[in-house]
Amino acid sequence: MQGSRQVGNLITLLRKTRMTADSSTDLARFIYVVCQHGAETAAKKEITAGNPELRLAFSRPGFLTFKLAAGVSWPEKFTLRSTLARTYGWSLGRTMGADAKLLIDEILLETKLNGPQTRSFGPDDFRHLHVWERDGRVPGHKGFEPGPTVLATEIGALFGKQFEQFKRAMSINEIARPDDKVLDIVLVEPDQWWYGYHYATTIPGRWPGGVPLIDTTVETVSRAYFKAVEALAWSGIEIQTGDWCAEIGSSPGGCCQLLLEKGANVIGIDPAEMEPELLANKNFTHIRRRGNEVRKRDLADVKWLFADLNIVPNYTLDTVTEIVSHESVDIKGMILTMKLPDWKLVEEVPAIMNRVRELGFSVVKTRQLAFNRQEFCLFAVKDKFLLREGKKQAQQQRRAGKS
Repeated sequence: MQGSRQVGNLITLLRKTRMTADSSTDLARFIYVVCQHGAETAAKKEITAGNPELRLAFSRPGFLTFKLAAGVSWPEKFTLRSTLARTYGWSLGRTMGADAKLLIDEILLETKLNGPQTRSFGPDDFRHLHVWERDGRVPGHKGFEPGPTVLATEIGALFGKQFEQFKRAMSINEIARPDDKVLDIVLVEPDQWWYGYHYATTIPGRWPGGVPLIDTTVETVSRAYFKAVEALAWSGIEIQTGDWCAEIGSSPGGCCQLLLEKGANVIGIDPAEMEPELLANKNFTHIRRRGNEVRKRDLADVKWLFADLNIVPNYTLDTVTEIVSHESVDIKGMILTMKLPDWKLVEEVPAIMNRVRELGFSVVKTRQLAFNRQEFCLFAVKDKFLLREGKKQAQQQRRAGKS
């Protein structure tokens, strides 16, 4: 009985809030940004430098909100210029309390009564609900990996029960379809939830919390396996059976493991040891040299180049440039892990991307993957149509496998 009165009082309060907001001529627009735990200071600087119309509003490790400057408006389907933003969208507010049911009721009422620019909308406008917790640690620290948590799953299930009253089912914590509208619930703390929405206009925007749905319980040689899974999913590169791939800085072999699973011929370039199971694979070749020492003729057949070196980004590019620019080599695309021993190096990302373009790559993108640590991923291809062709070939291979 007391809970019912609380909900009733909440409804009245929200309606009064809406009346006040509707009469205002200066409706604030906020966005939320999720980043890696510990990257928020660098993310603030990067995002405000690239988007000077934004002002920092709220900050917690791995979670930020920004307010648009007065008189500035963005399209509802906006793209944020940022390497460190894992995912982002419009922020509608936050709610706090210990009773999950009441918090859910408040969010459902608020999203139905108060929409952007005073336009009313309800849960039927959303095709998906994504619920996730901000990262509590750096990926890989004490076994932590980003992705679904028990709490987020439980909250998602409670939302699902509430959606039944709208006589329709909403997809919960599943991969959204391109351009679908997604209702977002970010569990910044167990008793502090921020909510908003975004459109799945990018590949990471389709994933709950910007994290691909990867089974992190599988046995792998190293965490580089998960980074490679995410990098391929984000980039759109389809590794075909028989493709030649090379990785500079391959030890102990997590990325090579994934490439071999996909049926590729793999060259691992590293003076350090590789895992015995990889060495036993007939499709794997180990060149025990540093990247700048490898004979270029050994890479003549390589289509996709990977690199994960424990050196600063410009040194990684020096090594890659020597290989890519050689006349006997014809690299079509690259996935490079760029280390950030100092977060200030994020300021060099635009210059790094320009260096890669000068090597003849027409598509160059950067992103701090969910499974990266203090580093980011650079993806580049010489011809964007290569991605489409690879997707078609992958579909054909999958069909052939089913027949």
